[in-house]
Amino acid sequence: MRDIVKKFSNSIIIVSILSIILGLIFIAYPDTSMKTIGTIIALYMIGQGIVLCIFDFQTRNIPLPIDSLFSGILSIILGIIIMMYPTSIATLVTIMLGIYILASSINYIRLSIELKDEDIPWILMLIIGILDLIAGFIIIFNPFEASISLAIFIGIILIVNAICNIIDTLTLRNNIKKIKKYFED
Repeated sequence: MRDIVKKFSNSIIIVSILSIILGLIFIAYPDTSMKTIGTIIALYMIGQGIVLCIFDFQTRNIPLPIDSLFSGILSIILGIIIMMYPTSIATLVTIMLGIYILASSINYIRLSIELKDEDIPWILMLIIGILDLIAGFIIIFNPFEASISLAIFIGIILIVNAICNIIDTLTLRNNIKKIKKYFED
């Protein structure tokens, strides 16, 4: 079990380091970051739409319960609209990030409460969970108007969340025996 936890925790640490790097890029180049995200999403949607349209033409003689031509055309249209206004996707990205952080914070809070009787730093986990909860609500209910402020804020949240993940992962790794014993009892 220790090897599985070590592999899992190493993966989380690598992803967290990449999140820190991405957060730093958002802070250093906020306007470009938001336009790039919008453009990548637009290109993905256009590509997906083209693939769905081709799929529809290739499977026209096969009775399928889906209408991939309609989905493909809709995806292409949405992709073109996003391509014309790449920074408008920022609000959607902000809300999605807020929901992710909110869900993550609820897990941190729940886990810290479950582990409060153990000899691990559950208070730190609780504080991190509460801070993430507050950040999640701020993001969801108060999206920023300017894409520059949004990108900087996303960069900060990515960095803070990544640091929290690293702390939690190292705490888990260092206390795996205690946690295993807790769940076995």
